Amino acid sequence: MKLLHFLLSIPVLLLTISFAVSNGREMPFSLWPFPFEVVLPVSFAVLAMALLFFIIGGAYGWALSIPVRNDRFQQAKKIRDLTKKVAELEAAAEKKDEKENA
Repeated sequence: MKLLHFLLSIPVLLLTISFAVSNGREMPFSLWPFPFEVVLPVSFAVLAMALLFFIIGGAYGWALSIPVRNDRFQQAKKIRDLTKKVAELEAAAEKKDEKENA
């Protein structure tokens, strides 16, 4: 799995570097209705927006997984409680067998 991830990451990295090098021309960026204007390389602006949306997508996916993580936590807690009860019942059964055999 790590090898597949590595093999897929190499072309994406090369394309990103190629994009950044090829689009070094500066361009003014402004956001209506604000009067400010920023001059940035095109590649920086596009890659910054891609990073922003990557982070937003990750946060969205993380937020959607909250109920699943909560269920897994509750299930793990039930498993711990049931394991303790089984251990207690086994200990009680052993004591009962010892009393009957004595």
